[in-house]
Amino acid sequence: MGMRYAMRSLVVTVGVALAAGSGAVMSANACACGGVVSGDSSARVNSESAVLGWDGRRETVLMRLGMRFTGADAALIVPTPTPATVSAGSADSFRELARVTAPERVTEYDWFGSGSLGGDASSAAPGSGPDVLSQVQLGPLEATTLRGGDLTGIREWLDTNGYQLRPEVSATLDPYLREGWSFVAMRLTSAKPLSGALDPVRITFDSDRLVYPMRMSAAATTPQSVHLYVFSDHRVTRLDPDTDRHTVATEFAAPVGEPSDPDLRALAAGHDYLTELSIYIPDPATITSDFLLGPAATDTPVRDRLVSKEYVEILGLPAGYVLIVAALSLIGVLASVILRRRSAR
Repeated sequence: MGMRYAMRSLVVTVGVALAAGSGAVMSANACACGGVVSGDSSARVNSESAVLGWDGRRETVLMRLGMRFTGADAALIVPTPTPATVSAGSADSFRELARVTAPERVTEYDWFGSGSLGGDASSAAPGSGPDVLSQVQLGPLEATTLRGGDLTGIREWLDTNGYQLRPEVSATLDPYLREGWSFVAMRLTSAKPLSGALDPVRITFDSDRLVYPMRMSAAATTPQSVHLYVFSDHRVTRLDPDTDRHTVATEFAAPVGEPSDPDLRALAAGHDYLTELSIYIPDPATITSDFLLGPAATDTPVRDRLVSKEYVEILGLPAGYVLIVAALSLIGVLASVILRRRSAR
């Protein structure tokens, strides 16, 4: 969602469209997946983190949203290439990712006192409704897997079940429907105010490529930020046609071994090269394709460094200069002694 919008790579609200409430639908924050809306503007996504894993046949998305919610219903729609299985994830997965990708701390010793401390809807004919394949309750979230139907039928189902999307957002469902995709519809069912990170949600589906659904984000009205973690055999980058229109930064890339967190270990499935991508999309209208992820040109490691300087002093003076003066003085004394001995001969 607007990430505050981060997505994909395995916990990613793969193309999520947030919606909520009844009555006049008003826009709240936009999100990387399409939009955050609420009938009373009470639902806001403060952060979205995602992790991706793919074994060549099946993809897993682990998603965690940070939300502030005080109103009625809030919901999101996630397109998937095939019907998905939805289950609960663990916050421990994200704690481990934060630890593994944290900047390397380096101490540099300054002997000369130079440098500085730093670091780098209208009426319509009835449509064909979707098939409800499964429905699970994950804490305050209800997740329903949908397959089939047409745009009118999907809209009717969503409206009947308390999901209200802006027309421009629901219109972005149509390309996915025409391509035979399925959807996961998730909505908050708790009446209690929520503030902070929701428990992660795991979405697993068959796919012949590593894809992060993004086309619904074209309906957003503000710049989008997407944060992805991807486990693979190699360093990963975006390969889709929209790549050059967006800013893509590799924040971390390196082999990390087998994760200690069991959920991450299952997600990685033996693929131990972790890539962390930050993507900024200044104009959502430039989104015409989903994110396609594949091997980068090289496996060159990337990791931020936090450099701190430690000043070495002797008697309150830069140690480098003191030692140089001392060395020159010693050389002078030795030279004087040698000359005297030669003169004495």
